[in-house]
Amino acid sequence: MSALAPLRRLRERRELAAARRHADEQLLASTLPSPRLAWRTHELCSDEYRHELAESIVGVLQSARARYLPSASPLNRGAAREEAEVLFRIAARLEDVARPVRPRGMLLVERLLTDGAGPLYARERRRRLHAALEEALHALEGAP
Repeated sequence: MSALAPLRRLRERRELAAARRHADEQLLASTLPSPRLAWRTHELCSDEYRHELAESIVGVLQSARARYLPSASPLNRGAAREEAEVLFRIAARLEDVARPVRPRGMLLVERLLTDGAGPLYARERRRRLHAALEEALHALEGAP
C-alpha cells in the first residue's frame, strides 16, 4: 500500500462531497431530475436512506417530548411538538418504500433535519416550519 493512499482517499471523499453538493443544487432547482444525476437520485431515494431519515424524524419527535427538561439541544422542541402530525406523516411516507419518492423531497427533508439555521431549530423561523414540512411532503410525491 502506498504512503499516499490515505491522501488519495481523502481527496476522493472531498471530490464526492463536492459532486453531491453540486448535484443537490440541481435537484433542488428542478421538479424532474436529470438523467445525468441518476447516481445521486439513487443515493437519495434508496430504501436505506429513506429509513435513516425516518429514524431521524422519530428521534426529533422523541427529543421534543414535553416531559424532557430543557437542554442544550438546538432543536426547537415546542415547534416540533406543534408539527408532530406532519412530522409523523413524513416519516410514514419515507418508510412506505413501496411508493417511490422524489429526490427533491428527500433533499428538503434532509435540510430540515440538518440545517441549524432552519425552521426546526431557529426559534425566529418557527412560523415557517409548517410550510417547510408541507413543502417537503408534497415534494416527496413529486408535486412542485
